[in-house]
Amino acid sequence: MTLQSPDERRDDDKKGSSTSAESVAFLLLAGVAVGLGVGAGIDWLVDKFPLFTAIGVFAGFALALYAVYLETK
Repeated sequence: MTLQSPDERRDDDKKGSSTSAESVAFLLLAGVAVGLGVGAGIDWLVDKFPLFTAIGVFAGFALALYAVYLETK
């Protein structure tokens, strides 16, 4: 175990928080994008355009929030 100065500890904290923030942003964006794509695909198949797209976006966002919860737990 090595002793670190307070400046080195702050640098380590910043690295961890930026990685965490990037992963949270990616999870949210990816969840909405996947939900949008799946919903639009189902709408294209059944020809009911806005219904499943909206459901897919909300479901993707909800699953992304759950993934963020698991990531930060």
